[in-house]
Amino acid sequence: MVDKPRPRALAFIICDTVIDDKATNKKSLIGLFNNIYASNFPCRHSLINVFLTLTEGYGNYECSLICVKDDESQKIVRLSGPLTFDNPLSVVEAKFEIRGMVLPEPGMYRFDFLCGDVPVVSRKFKVIKIERKTHEPNG
Repeated sequence: MVDKPRPRALAFIICDTVIDDKATNKKSLIGLFNNIYASNFPCRHSLINVFLTLTEGYGNYECSLICVKDDESQKIVRLSGPLTFDNPLSVVEAKFEIRGMVLPEPGMYRFDFLCGDVPVVSRKFKVIKIERKTHEPNG
């Protein structure tokens, strides 16, 4: 990102679904969450959407969303793509849809968003092991 301003995040949200209204260009974020619950590990999460709004960039950027275990022992997923800011006052939205993400164990994880190799924002979430209830006969 030589000679380019570093974009600033206005929002960084994890949710189930992002609905894009084509008529109004408004976004509806459905099923916002901070925790994922699973009874068995590794677990596969069927669908996660990560939604960002950014400003203060200018020009073209190659951006990445990376999910890592918070202790950085494991990289879970990496998605990349271009973003373009017409001017530093522009507000740009980015949506990443992740299907079938495998989380190896309970613990803290995070999504890191980078423009080039420069970190812009991080967002933590927790994966929690739940115990399955066994059916107990009525006594």
